Amino acid sequence: HVGAHWGEDAGFYETCGAETVLWVEADPDTFAKLTEALSARMGRARHLTENALVSSNAGQTLEFHRFNGDGASSSVHHATNRFLERFPHVQESGDVLQLPTRSLGEILARHGIDVAKAKQAMLVVDVQGHELEVLNGLGDGLDAFRLCKCEVSRIPLYDGGAQFTEIDAHMRAHGFRLVSHQYFRVPRHGDVLYARD
Repeated sequence: HVGAHWGEDAGFYETCGAETVLWVEADPDTFAKLTEALSARMGRARHLTENALVSSNAGQTLEFHRFNGDGASSSVHHATNRFLERFPHVQESGDVLQLPTRSLGEILARHGIDVAKAKQAMLVVDVQGHELEVLNGLGDGLDAFRLCKCEVSRIPLYDGGAQFTEIDAHMRAHGFRLVSHQYFRVPRHGDVLYARD
């Protein structure tokens, strides 16, 4: 789960029978709350954590813009005017971190996770406009996943952030099909689910 925030989906994953969940969160402060929340869980799932900014290439340094509130909207991208119109109570705090990038493939390997050996591997990407970069960083490693839940936007909420059409083209090129929505029902901003047969 890239863009873990505080691990709010942990209970759902456990209910679904997940054996191992890898949570990746870029913001160090949010990561501290994530590890605290997961340490209190008593389920049978093994929860692994990594504090990292995932992108297409490792070894770069990117600006990470913190947003107010609980930090769920923080991003490597600035908010657009459309974002501010849609979420008037959420704005950039002015706090900008310089974070090194890592690839998801490298992080999976560091934790000894072989996605190809999983019964039904699922990738979740919720990184506020940076989803396509995360997917690109996996290369053909994306093909080992059976399911992918991805946050998408059909309107420009983050400056330079990927749009749904770009993500959809990438997923289809890797043999995935959209299963959560008919195309005309894809939300302006929200989650979609892809499956690979």
